Amino acid sequence: MKRLTGTTIAILLALLFVLISAGIGVGAVVRGVRDLRGEEPVRTTQVLQLTTETATRKTTTTTKKTTTKKPSTTKKTTAAKKTAAAKKTTTAKKTATSQKTTTTKKATTSGKTTTQKKTTAKKTTTKKASTTKKALAAKKTTQKADGSKVIYLTFDDGPGPYTDKLLGILDKYGVKATFFVTNCCPDYQACIAKEYRAGHAVAVHTYSHDYSRIYRSTSAYWADFNRMNDLVKKQTGKPTIMFRFPGGSSNTVSRNYKSGIMTKLVRQAGEKGLTYYDWNVSCGDAGGADTSEEVYRNIVRAVKEQKKSIVLCHDVKSYTVNAMDKTIRWCLDHGYTFEVLVPGGYTVHHGVSN
Repeated sequence: MKRLTGTTIAILLALLFVLISAGIGVGAVVRGVRDLRGEEPVRTTQVLQLTTETATRKTTTTTKKTTTKKPSTTKKTTAAKKTAAAKKTTTAKKTATSQKTTTTKKATTSGKTTTQKKTTAKKTTTKKASTTKKALAAKKTTQKADGSKVIYLTFDDGPGPYTDKLLGILDKYGVKATFFVTNCCPDYQACIAKEYRAGHAVAVHTYSHDYSRIYRSTSAYWADFNRMNDLVKKQTGKPTIMFRFPGGSSNTVSRNYKSGIMTKLVRQAGEKGLTYYDWNVSCGDAGGADTSEEVYRNIVRAVKEQKKSIVLCHDVKSYTVNAMDKTIRWCLDHGYTFEVLVPGGYTVHHGVSN
């Protein structure tokens, strides 16, 4: 018998595996071996045992590998399932948390909105109440002017450094006044024209306002008067027939210079067709009052006792001018009407005492 070489055995085993895989019968394998060796065929039982053992080993190996792989796959599958479940749980929790947060935000927003609405409603109610109170207060304090209570604001001795401010206050309220002018402050002569253009009345109060000069004789008085009236004509375009005696027609100072002069001057004024004006309300700035509050109180207290009030003030006093805003507002709120003096119109005359 020939000995088989290693190469031959390897070829035989390879052919055996191929034939078994292809489904070729054992007989064919045996015949092939016989042809190659020229010997008696290998026993079928031995070949089958070898084949079966080899196949069994492979199957066992494969099974072990498969078995080994399956737990790993199973573990992976289980882990994947757990991960998926965990993700679902986390997602569900997040969703629930998000929903709760959203709900909380909505509730908070709703609460804030409700609070804001309530606050706004309270503010609106408060404003309405405040407005209503103001309206009621206005109704109680404001009286409609019906012309039964009239005030004639008059200002002596100017124009001066405060006259322009006074004109601004009067203009603010649309109030007209009467100015008895002098030339005591020559630098402010232009204010006379401004007074006239603004619709105020302009009248003479003498040029010098010097008692010792104007009351020494009737001729001295009229000379001073005419000089001032010429200045009025220069500033306004026409002379005036209205005037006020310095100190009023009832002054007693004039007797120090000429006894009985006031009686003569009053008579002569009528003969000349002139109208003089005294007053029935004094703001007190000619003596006694030296603050705006005093001026205000004096006027308010006195006009309450008159249906028509000619109020004596001086626009050369700063505190008097400063009192006008408050004074005018009070008078308007209490139904008073402001008017200017006119020739032949309302006037007040004191009793001559000289």
